[in-house]
Amino acid sequence: MKKIKNRERNILKRFFVNEKENERIKLMMKETGINNFSIFARRACCNKEIFSIDFSEYKNIISEISSTKSELKRIGNNINQIAKHLNENKNNQTKEW
Repeated sequence: MKKIKNRERNILKRFFVNEKENERIKLMMKETGINNFSIFARRACCNKEIFSIDFSEYKNIISEISSTKSELKRIGNNINQIAKHLNENKNNQTKEW
């Protein structure tokens, strides 16, 4: 990289991407008509607003749903065991006659 004196932007930022991400970046650059990656990355990073969503209040709800799901699964298993037992007894009774 050549050094330019009195450069306005003197901090270098670098990052790695995989093939799929690289193709997406190329496609987005082509769609926007920006040929210079540095300009594209700067606009994509600096001209966008980043939103952060706090899901912490939903963690309790999710854990309750998960525990309820487990309880329902256990109840279902119990019902299936009872039905199996009843069917086995029914079959044994008809064989005796």
